[in-house]
This record gives sequence, structure tokens and C-alpha cells, in this order.
Amino acid sequence: MKNLSRKSFVKYIAGASGLLVVPSILYAQQVQPTKTEKLPPLETSLVKEFVGNAHRDFARVKTMLDEYPDLLNSVNNLGGWDWEDALGAAGHVGIPDMANYLLEKGARMTICVAAMLGKIQIVRPMIEAFPYMKDSVGPHKISLMRHAKTGGQNSLVVLDYLKSIGAKE
Repeated sequence: MKNLSRKSFVKYIAGASGLLVVPSILYAQQVQPTKTEKLPPLETSLVKEFVGNAHRDFARVKTMLDEYPDLLNSVNNLGGWDWEDALGAAGHVGIPDMANYLLEKGARMTICVAAMLGKIQIVRPMIEAFPYMKDSVGPHKISLMRHAKTGGQNSLVVLDYLKSIGAKE
């Protein structure tokens, strides 16, 4: 076995660490938004219509999002600390296809939507890191437990987990 000089060792470590860093940099560059211009704020009525449609009309949500991409993460302020976006709406009414579509477009995942989708690999670590999140609520103060119930068969593992840790209904 050949002895490594200090210089060779440093070069080896530098090269190996680059293999770890470069893929994450490339991935980060891929997910950065390409649009650089700042558009004016959306009209409140447009946001309200978009979020309202996310409770029931997947086709309309797609059409509106194609026309106004900034609607994706827009939130409707219903007052009294009740904020709702389209993903939250799809989450609490149990429309997994719409939720997945919005996530693919770049919507921001929440623990409530993860519960509805049955994503135990997201829900469990979040609660383990932040135990008080077992009693999280989403839009309209709908509990994490109710989101899991809304997911039906796909979210039974999350529902069982939440029951086992005493999450509030």
C-alpha cells in the first residue's frame, strides 16, 4: 500500500468533498425560479376565486394557474388568523390529485397536507423534532387528525400514528 503524503491527502479530501457539494449546488440551481421581474400584487378577488376553486374545481385551478402563475402560493386572508392557500384547501377537503399537482408546481408543503396524503415519512419526523406539532391546525383551524381522516385509505398509517401519540381531534 502506497503512503500518502500530506499534500496528496489534502488533494484527495478536497476532491472527494467536491463530489458531495457539486450535486447539491446543481440541484439548487435547477429549482431556482427563472423569472426575475417582480410583478404587481394579485387582486384579492382573484386570490379568493383561486383558493375557492381549489375546494372543488381542479380544471379551473389549472386554468387559473396557467394564466396567473403567481397564484400558486397566494393566500386568502379570511380573518381571525385564518389563512388559506390552494394547497391547504385541497388538503382539508381531501383532493390528493390537486394537492400533488400544486406540489409539483412548487407549492409549499405543510404538515397538514402531508397528513392528508399519507406521507408518514414527513409527518413523523416533523412531530419528533417539534412534538407540539401533533396538535397542528390548517386552514379554518382544521386539525392534523382531521386532515389525516380526509385522506382516507391512503393516510391510515398517519391516522394510526397520530392516535398513538394522542393528537387532538
